[in-house]
Amino acid sequence: MKQYKLTIISLIVIAVVLVGFFVVSSVMDKDDGNEVAVPTKDIETESVFGFSSISEIQSYESNIVDDIKLERDSSGNWSCSTYEDIKLYAAGINTALSSVRSCMAAVVYQGEITDEVIKNYEISRTQHIKVTLKDGTVYTLRFGMQKPGEAMYFAAVEEKGKVYLINSTYKNAATLTKENLLYTQIFSFNDKGKIKNIEVHKKGEMFMSLTSKFTEESRTWTMKYPLERPCDDSYVEEVINSVTSIFTAEYIEGDCEDLSKYGLDNPAYFLKLTDNKGSQTLSIGNRIPEGGQFYCVFGGDNNVFTIAMESVAFTDDSVIKYMNANIFNRMYTVLESIKVEITCGDINENFTMGFDIWEDGEQLYFNGNPLADNNATIKAFRRLNTAVYSLDLVGLEPEPETKGELLIRITYTMSADGEVVVVEGYRNDETTMSLYENGKYCGGYDYIRQITGENNSYGIMGTLENFKTTSGMK
Repeated sequence: MKQYKLTIISLIVIAVVLVGFFVVSSVMDKDDGNEVAVPTKDIETESVFGFSSISEIQSYESNIVDDIKLERDSSGNWSCSTYEDIKLYAAGINTALSSVRSCMAAVVYQGEITDEVIKNYEISRTQHIKVTLKDGTVYTLRFGMQKPGEAMYFAAVEEKGKVYLINSTYKNAATLTKENLLYTQIFSFNDKGKIKNIEVHKKGEMFMSLTSKFTEESRTWTMKYPLERPCDDSYVEEVINSVTSIFTAEYIEGDCEDLSKYGLDNPAYFLKLTDNKGSQTLSIGNRIPEGGQFYCVFGGDNNVFTIAMESVAFTDDSVIKYMNANIFNRMYTVLESIKVEITCGDINENFTMGFDIWEDGEQLYFNGNPLADNNATIKAFRRLNTAVYSLDLVGLEPEPETKGELLIRITYTMSADGEVVVVEGYRNDETTMSLYENGKYCGGYDYIRQITGENNSYGIMGTLENFKTTSGMK
């Protein structure tokens, strides 16, 4: 008896699966009469809602996620009859309505929306998005079944007599929620960890370009403009966290035809972030008369908002803040030796630092002599090592037409393969020196005081004197 029951249940399951298969097939493969099948990739898309500006919208309704009923008064202000107790955030509403306006999809059926069409595409009879324009035109969008195996949904607009195939991105964007009434986030990346490029313009001129390389465990950044150098990864990540947390403050004007009155025709600051799906942008213009906020547009639209000045404090950063300004960036553990030659004014000094490092220990050398295992001496040696490593870019400028006198040459020799890296500083003026790596200009300068400075400021000469005194070599 038990085996007989199992057989009956199995037959019922098979029957249900077959019925489901033929129902889906009838929807996907119909091509008789007006019931057109799913479009090919070559079929063009069109605007689902037939308006070009959000200023044309009189009201919006949706009951798909939250029950939203928005109405615009004669002054252009929004009210929501379903959430009367919350203060509406016009910026969020207008940004969401811009997504409604931008909703594009392919037509899969055109004709009367009959009960049979509703049944075939499983169009909802209860859930809807309804947009009413100021001229009385109404568009009611109702979603139906999902296309098997794809993030696409059938949806009908009865007033247009059309069934569309809409991707899930447009579906979600056109569906306003309570969250849209409260605030708007400028950048809406699903995963900020996948951002791979950052581009910044100031007053229409390229200011900075960064690109990243991903590994299984991390993301490393490289500056491509104004010069090619490794970035300070921790600072770049800090800025990304700040940027992706920016929210609009106030809504100013929709579909603005004259951005110049807000300083947005040639924005003071333009930021473009790119991930594996595309790019998102933010343009920042003038400060508002009352202060504390900037005008901005984002997402490619001409809808003007404001953002808090403190939320974009990073816009004042110099390029150097984003880069790893150290000319030599490798750990001392890969070194065999460092040779330092100084010919700066009255200073004429040469010395070498040696490194013999193994799995559980090390032997350090100065001018070929092994250092005693003395904490004070080792500490002073490491301080000198830090000072030598501290030839940094403190400012950027074009390469001088002619090199000044050579002030310092540091030769780093690697232990593994004997590779040599030579860092040089040539006098630029009375206080600065231009930096070169293996004969190539590094794009900027450091202060000469990095050579001549005292021990407490990690100057090379100061830390050298400190080491000699501490180790008893002086």
